[in-house]
Amino acid sequence: MDGKFYSLFSLLFGLGFALQLGRRSDDGAALVTYRRRLKVLAVIGFAHILIWMGDILFFYALMGMILVRLRGMDDRRLLRWVVILLALPIVNYLPTLVHPALMIGTPFFAAAFGIATALGLDVTQPAIIAESYVQGGVAEMAKLSVPAVFFRLGDLLLQGRPFKVLAMFLLGMLVGRRRMWEDLDAHVTLLRRICLWGVVIGLPACLVLAMNAVAPGAQGSAGLAGLRDTVLYSIGVAPLALAYGAAFVLLWRIPAWQRVLIWLAPTGRMALTNYLMQTLIGIGVFYGIGLGLGGRLGATYFLPLGLAILAGQTLFSRWWLARHQFGPMEGVWRKWTYR
Repeated sequence: MDGKFYSLFSLLFGLGFALQLGRRSDDGAALVTYRRRLKVLAVIGFAHILIWMGDILFFYALMGMILVRLRGMDDRRLLRWVVILLALPIVNYLPTLVHPALMIGTPFFAAAFGIATALGLDVTQPAIIAESYVQGGVAEMAKLSVPAVFFRLGDLLLQGRPFKVLAMFLLGMLVGRRRMWEDLDAHVTLLRRICLWGVVIGLPACLVLAMNAVAPGAQGSAGLAGLRDTVLYSIGVAPLALAYGAAFVLLWRIPAWQRVLIWLAPTGRMALTNYLMQTLIGIGVFYGIGLGLGGRLGATYFLPLGLAILAGQTLFSRWWLARHQFGPMEGVWRKWTYR
C-alpha cells in the first residue's frame, strides 16, 4: 500500500485538472479560476500542515501551479516526461552518496533545526518528535507546528516527491484528455496490459523494498542501501499503483462488482473532507490531546482500524450527500474559489 495512495490521488488530481479546463471554452478565464482554486487549496493545506506534518494538500497546490504551465504539452512528449520524472528521484539521491548535506532538502532541514532550537525543542531524532506529539498537549503541538512545516518540505524534496507527483499529474491529465471512462470497452486491452505489467514489474520491486524496510538496522538507511531502495521505489510504486487503478476500472465493468464499488463513490466525491477528517480521527486516537495511543497499538490493529475508519466515512459520505450537493470542505473550497 505504501506510496500507492498518493500516486493514485495524484493521478486523479491531474484528471480533474483536465476535466475542469475542458468544461470551459474561454481558456484564459478557466485558468484564472483554476489558479484561484489552487491558491485556496494551498491555504487549506497550510492550515492542515500546522496540525499534521504529513499533509500533501499544500504540496499539491504548489505542484499544480507547474501542471498549469505544462498543459499545452502533446501526448507523446508528455509520456516521455512521465518516464523521465519517475527516474529523477534516483538522480536526486546521488549527491547524498558524496555527503549527506548535499541532499536537496538540506536548507529546509537546517531551518527546521534552527527554529526548533530557538523554541527550546530537541528534534534530533524522529522518535523524540513522535513522543512529543503522543505525550504532549496543545502547547507542545503548537511549538512543534512551525519546524514541522520545514521538516515536511525538506523530506518531500529528499524523497524526490515533486518528480513522482508531477509524473502522476501528467498521466492523469492524459487520461482526462482522452476521456477514457466514456468508452471503457474500447480500452479493455490497454487496461488489462496495465494491470498485468504493473503487477509483474511493480509487485516484486515493492516486495523487496518492504523486506528491506523491516530488515535489522534498516531505519534511516543511507548510502548505497538508500540508493538501492530509491531505485526499487522508482521501479515499483507507480506501476503497481496503476495496476491497482486499472484493476478497479476492470472490476467496475462487471455488474456484480459495480453494485459493490458504487458504495465507495460518495466517499470519493468527498475526498477532501475525508482526507482532513482522517487527520482529526488520527489525532484523536494517537496524540496526547486525544487517547494518546501512539506507540501503544501494535501493527496488528492498523488494518482493522483503517477499515473501520473507511467504513465509517463511507456511511457518513452517503448520508451527507443524500442531503447536500457537495461535501463540507468541498463546499467551502468551491465557495472560496468562485467567490
